[in-house]
Amino acid sequence: MQYKKVKLKLNEENRFIGITMGDPGGIGPEIAIKSVKHFIDEGEYIKPVIFGSFENIEYTSRNIIKIDTPINLIKPDSLIDYAYHTGKINVIDLASKSYAQVKHGYVNHTYAKDVEKFIETAVNFSVKEKILGFTTAPINKDMMLKGGARFGGHTELLGYLAGSDDFAMLFYSDKLIAILSTIHIPISAVPAKITKDLLRKIIKISFDWLKIDLGKNSPHIAVLGLNPHAGENGRIGNEEKEIIAPVIEEFKNYKENIAGPFPADSFFAEKYKKFDLIVAMYHDQALIPFKLLSFHKGVNVTAGLKFIRTSPVHGTAYDIAGKNKADCGSMIEAIKLVGRISENRKRWKER
Repeated sequence: MQYKKVKLKLNEENRFIGITMGDPGGIGPEIAIKSVKHFIDEGEYIKPVIFGSFENIEYTSRNIIKIDTPINLIKPDSLIDYAYHTGKINVIDLASKSYAQVKHGYVNHTYAKDVEKFIETAVNFSVKEKILGFTTAPINKDMMLKGGARFGGHTELLGYLAGSDDFAMLFYSDKLIAILSTIHIPISAVPAKITKDLLRKIIKISFDWLKIDLGKNSPHIAVLGLNPHAGENGRIGNEEKEIIAPVIEEFKNYKENIAGPFPADSFFAEKYKKFDLIVAMYHDQALIPFKLLSFHKGVNVTAGLKFIRTSPVHGTAYDIAGKNKADCGSMIEAIKLVGRISENRKRWKER
C-alpha cells in the first residue's frame, strides 16, 4: 500500500531526536551533519542531537563538507533542554580519545568501544525520555569486533541493551514495508530457523508495529513462502504446508487480516501493493525488492523494542568516505520516522 507523507507535529516539550555518529572511517559523521543541517534549514521542528566525537564532527563539518554552521558542545550530564542551541549542530561529546588519526575508507578498530558507547548512551537517553528516540549512522562489523565491542551489529546490541529477544529487523518506505524472519545468517541455515514459534513472534511484532508505531487500523499483512513457488503444495518443500500456513491460520482465527504463503517472485510484481507489510523468510527475499524501490528513502527499524531506533538502509560506504559524496536522504527519512513513531505511540497511550 502507498503511504502518505505526514507532516510532524511534535509537542513543544520534547522534540529531541538522537543521531549516533557511527563508524568514523565511513560516511556516518558526514550524513549525520548533513541531516542536522537539513533540519536547521527546515526550521527545526525536529531538534537533532549527535552522540559522538565533537572533534570528529567539527573536522568533518569544516574540512570535508565545508560548512560554517556553529557547533554546540553538550556534556553528557547536562540538561539537554537548556544546553541545546537552536540553529547549531548540537553534539554530546562521548569520545575517549583523539579522532585526529581517523583514516577514511578503512577499518579504524581502535574506535569500536567509543562507537558502542555512542549507541548505548542514546539508548539510555531514550529510556529516560530525554529524547524521543534515535537514528544510528552505519557501523562496520569487522571494525566493531576487531576493536573489542560486544557485538558486530546494531540489532544484536540493541536487543541486548533492551534485555529482550522480542525484536525484529523491519524496513520502511512509503512504497513498501517488510520484516525479516531471519537476519544475517547463511542461506543454508535458514530452513532450520523457520519454526512456528519464530513466525508467531515475527507476525505479532508486525501487527503491533503497524497498529501502535504506524497508527494503522486493521492492517493487512502478507507472508511469503520459503521455497520457490511457495513449495508447490509440498512438491519442492514442506515448510509452507507444515509451518508457515498453519501459523497464518492461527492469526486468522484471531480475526487478523493476514494472507499467504505467497511465492516471492510473482508477489513483488504487483500484489505487494495490496498489503501494509510483508513478512519475508530471509534477508535478500525482502531486501532486493526493497532496495530497488527505496534505496535512497528507505529506513531500517528495530521493531518490538520499548525505545525507538531507526537507521538508513545503506552501510558505511568506505569507497566514498571523506569525499563529501554521501547522500543523506535515507538518514533524513530515518530521523523523521522516529518522530512519527513517537507521535503514534503517544496517541496509542491516550486511547
